[in-house]
Amino acid sequence: MLKRKKKTPIISNSECDVANSKLLSEFKEFVSKNKDKSYSLCFRILRDKNDAEDALQESFLRFYKSLRERKYNGNSKITTYFYTIVYNTTVEFYRKKKLKNFNIKSFEINESSYNNGDEFKNIDEYISAISSRKYDMEKNISTGEIKKIINKFLNSIPEHYSTILTLNYINELSINEISEILNIPIGTVKNRIFRAREKLKKLLTNLFTEEELSEYLN
Repeated sequence: MLKRKKKTPIISNSECDVANSKLLSEFKEFVSKNKDKSYSLCFRILRDKNDAEDALQESFLRFYKSLRERKYNGNSKITTYFYTIVYNTTVEFYRKKKLKNFNIKSFEINESSYNNGDEFKNIDEYISAISSRKYDMEKNISTGEIKKIINKFLNSIPEHYSTILTLNYINELSINEISEILNIPIGTVKNRIFRAREKLKKLLTNLFTEEELSEYLN
């Protein structure tokens, strides 16, 4: 009786090793380029350094595993795909580790539900308090000082505003990409960026000249 010949694999073991080595090299490069910006997103949601680091590590593991299993189909940018994983993983961590109830549906609040401005009540108080600080406008305010104030601002506003601003300004994602990642309408993304940006502009113009802020207000 004739024995069946073993089929030759489409990809040999050596080819698999080369492919995996190349993937790992590209993954490490991707991590190096995106770790700081993606950490910012995790931190904006979790508001805790250790939790943010844990969520980011898990996000990178899931991202790498997804690439190895060829789940990324190329229908969206690789960065959009990656930040979707980061966002979903971080929200999962939020739900598990935070005592307060965070509902993903909060990203779909009807605009009429906060026309009275209650969501920004605390930030309005923060603006009033920080604006009372004395600055010598004849001195050049460092970029670091402005960034420090912006970070405090992002930590003071509701998560569904700070997350969108972080994705837009820090992660440099487009309105369409943010809409895809958060699974919310483009109009909602635009509206929340506009609302939060106006509050930020009010804060900064109380502290600095427009010339000093041209990089941030344009």
